[in-house]
Amino acid sequence: MKIIILYNQALSNNPDELDVIDQKNLVVKACENLKYEVKCLTVGNDLMADIEAVKKENPDVVFNLVEETFGKGELIYFAPAILNALKIPYTGVPLDALFLTTNKVLAKKIMQFNNLPTADFYAINEFEKLNPTKTYIAKPIWEEASVGITEDYIFNTSEIEKNRKIKLLSNTHYFIEEFIDGREINISMLAANNEVEVLPPAEIIFSEFFNDKPKIVGYAAKWDENSEEYKQTNRFFETLENTPNLKEKLITICKQTWTVFNLKGYARVDFRVDATNNIFILEINGNPCISPDSGFIAALNIAGYTKETMVKRIIEDIN
Repeated sequence: MKIIILYNQALSNNPDELDVIDQKNLVVKACENLKYEVKCLTVGNDLMADIEAVKKENPDVVFNLVEETFGKGELIYFAPAILNALKIPYTGVPLDALFLTTNKVLAKKIMQFNNLPTADFYAINEFEKLNPTKTYIAKPIWEEASVGITEDYIFNTSEIEKNRKIKLLSNTHYFIEEFIDGREINISMLAANNEVEVLPPAEIIFSEFFNDKPKIVGYAAKWDENSEEYKQTNRFFETLENTPNLKEKLITICKQTWTVFNLKGYARVDFRVDATNNIFILEINGNPCISPDSGFIAALNIAGYTKETMVKRIIEDIN
């Protein structure tokens, strides 16, 4: 089998961008161990020429690791859109699902329509609809990898200065969501024989450092290894073993999400669970990070699977 591993050129030294190189290296090694013929190609500023180069290789499958186009995460779906139009098979979440899950507002509307639990949300220009007794967070509509997630955008309607700044945010790039104070659960999913296997749930445990701070996995907590936010958030498995009903509900919601959004290959759902065990989907991550230190690979390891097994199952579930 001939595999083209397609990934975007890193345009900066930011860790969230360089991370794609680690993912590419992992997939290359796994493909080589599986005895596939492998070649790596990138997409940059000349997208059509780059995809034409892929087409000339006549691959059996393109392993799609593209996370941004022209340096914009919100254009993540451009490369698979062209692959789709050219009828070149590619891995991971299909075009329609990738677009829908990347746009958090569209995703939440589809969740609501399908009775999947998610927090209430509003446009930036809908401040008059906010409840004075509740806390909210302004979030980017399109960005992934915790880009733009900051405690500076967590607010209530009495905080005049914060309200003023948030009202200045772009209505087409940000939205407001009710802030759910509670446990953060990340659940990875992997294709299995035209179905889906839910991997062991992980919980992000916030240390005492967050006792007087909002508990969020912002950009610093996810990417800045020198920050206190990074050091004081830790991933643990098996934290749901004492609450089997909650665990089963989360797994059921994951499977429903896979079906509703037409997910394929691999994905991750991030949840918040409040003090009374109400469940809220924070977001759906199509083609989540699979670098060696990622949450997905950690869940894969706990499940007892090799990276070769993961890559093989992703490739078998192609578009």
